[in-house]
Amino acid sequence: HLGCSAEGRPAPLLSWFRGEQVLREEPGAAALPLHLAQVSPRDSGTYTCVAENRHGRHNRSLELHVA
Repeated sequence: HLGCSAEGRPAPLLSWFRGEQVLREEPGAAALPLHLAQVSPRDSGTYTCVAENRHGRHNRSLELHVA
């Protein structure tokens, strides 16, 4: 499970990306978990959570390595 949360006014659009691919997004949510079931080496990569509203954009990335 990967967690992502943000607060803002207006409430931000939260999105999860893997590279350029959008995995999940939810407008106005305070939190947006990402569940990766039965991970394998092909799930390795960079995952980024983005919070965005009209005032700006903030993101955090993590590198997942599955052996």
